[in-house]
Amino acid sequence: MASDDAAALADGGGEAGAVAAAPRGYVRFSATVAREVCRRVAAGESQVSVCADAAMPSRATLKRWARAHPQFGRIFDRAKAMAPRKALSGQGFCAATAEEVVARVSQGEMLSAVCADPAMPSLRTIMRWRSDHPEFGEEMRLAREALAERFSDLGWTMALEATPQTAFLTQVRLKQLRWTAAVLGPRTHARLKAVAPPEPPETHTVLLRHFRIEEEPGTGRQRVVGFTPDPDSMEPVRTSEGPWKDPVDPVAKAAGVQALIEARAVARRVSAREAAGDDPEGWR
Repeated sequence: MASDDAAALADGGGEAGAVAAAPRGYVRFSATVAREVCRRVAAGESQVSVCADAAMPSRATLKRWARAHPQFGRIFDRAKAMAPRKALSGQGFCAATAEEVVARVSQGEMLSAVCADPAMPSLRTIMRWRSDHPEFGEEMRLAREALAERFSDLGWTMALEATPQTAFLTQVRLKQLRWTAAVLGPRTHARLKAVAPPEPPETHTVLLRHFRIEEEPGTGRQRVVGFTPDPDSMEPVRTSEGPWKDPVDPVAKAAGVQALIEARAVARRVSAREAAGDDPEGWR
């Protein structure tokens, strides 16, 4: 009985061992597979899900690939940093996480290194936070300027420690530090080109003169008075006064105008007849 139980256990153990020991086929490095891995990771798929695919390499193989092929390692790290992740708070923007990101950047850590931390949001999420939350964007701007200041101090230290043997290498590093500091803090560390101050816009002031009729008390005579606004205060200023005249009777004025019109018409007819050379009605 014991021998039968042992044989059965051996058979069962052998089957389980065969299942556990079933080796996974090694996936050789190729540009096609590497691009597919980076594409799926950048799209937000987890490495566990990607590596569960039989056609994909295991996580250990991915690590070996990253060490053996530095270009793939850089692209793979960038894909992980750019991958969209769920917000840590479950409600989108997290103030505590944002403060930690700002603190780590201002203390000298690059933003890509912060985003590589699994506990931190992705680079895409931080960019979205900067555009959606102006106060966070302003804090990030100050943190990047602080990081640029750190790079400036580092460049000064490197320049002081340079030797004739390391002069060329120091020059190359200082150029890169200068460029990085300008990108991080363009307002404080970029090379600004001198430009002429903007010219003030040309303005035109239009003053409209207006008139009104003024009546003299007691006599009833009238005159026309002109007003022009002051350019500074825009208050009306009396600028002209006409002579006093007796008030005009509208009926008499209309009759006079009508008589003037008729007289001018007669004069035009006389002129026309004289020009024609005949005088049938004895106008002469």
